[in-house]
Amino acid sequence: MFAKLRPVGSPVPKPQAVDSLLMPWDEHYKALYSGSGTEALSLAVKAAIAMKAGSERPEVIIPAYGCPDLVAAIVAQDAQPVLVDFAPDKPVLDEEGVRQALTQRTVAIIGVNFLGACARLKELSRICADNDLVLIEDSAQRFPPSSCSHGLADFVVLSFGRGKPINLMGGGALLFRQTEQSVVHSACADYSVLEIRTNIAWHIKRLVFNSLLSRYIYPLLERAPFLNVGETRFHPLEAIRIMELPSSLLAAGIRAYFAREPLHLVYDRELSFLREAGWAFAGTIDAQDPTPRLRYALLAPNENLRNQVVTEMNENGIGANIFYGRTLPEIMDAASIRVGGSGRYPNASNFAKRLITLPTHEGVGLSDISTIISVFERLASEHCND
Repeated sequence: MFAKLRPVGSPVPKPQAVDSLLMPWDEHYKALYSGSGTEALSLAVKAAIAMKAGSERPEVIIPAYGCPDLVAAIVAQDAQPVLVDFAPDKPVLDEEGVRQALTQRTVAIIGVNFLGACARLKELSRICADNDLVLIEDSAQRFPPSSCSHGLADFVVLSFGRGKPINLMGGGALLFRQTEQSVVHSACADYSVLEIRTNIAWHIKRLVFNSLLSRYIYPLLERAPFLNVGETRFHPLEAIRIMELPSSLLAAGIRAYFAREPLHLVYDRELSFLREAGWAFAGTIDAQDPTPRLRYALLAPNENLRNQVVTEMNENGIGANIFYGRTLPEIMDAASIRVGGSGRYPNASNFAKRLITLPTHEGVGLSDISTIISVFERLASEHCND
């Protein structure tokens, strides 16, 4: 194959001069920038532990299906990740499972905005209020965070890395309330400062990175065994840095993001026929939400059909994939990392076996959508006739 649409990833924008920059979170939060979204999440965990001083081996509740960086951020603060199952066919924490997982050592719950779909923060905030816990919104895969409108989370985490909604080639942000400013500054006191300079070297790096997004170059990167493109593995968090992020760069990233077409609404409309074929729309928590999604998420009727669709999409030049592919317990077992929880996560396991993601970035064209529809129409028809 000579050309293939990448699964995810937006071009890095050129910095834009700004007189003043109003952020979507300014009503409820202040921002501290870090070297990555994982580092920002680890800082949020550290602050939560400080706010709940006295817990020996503190515990943090997370979904049983998600990015292994969730675990890396928690264990970097000598805390114990505790896994909780998904709700059926939804990438959100099961509320009853969360309540059953609470112990005297629980300090925080992390709600993850999976692929841009909102976590159920209202429900999680009630649990946190009832049990005096810290609520962290992990919005690495969504912009703007849902807490921008209601301020429910105590801390919010953003990522500006490759493959995230706003791609600045790295960096992250920890959003915190004014009332938590002292605890956040104390948590960050011992870390070095990383200054991002948009100089000539940075611009060359930007041009090189953007060229790699080409549908003619991406297949070459994907086939290079030493790059491990798309592979999900656990990587320990080895350092935390505080970052000075140019406002001109962040402004450009935000403007470029809001200029994107919300392709998930197009997919919702064009693929609606899949419902009758037994497919579920995994990211559709608020069907009218116009916020662009990082990827479009579907659940196949079974694992075999999911794998068949992914294979045929890629053979036809569409970068569809199975995302993480495994639950966190499976990923952590391979990395010899111990996690807490019941050990039984049927909904998360079912989700991992059936999930397929489709690209929603700026490079998706009408011909790509036509190809996607035709593959689904044919395979859905064949499946119904079996």
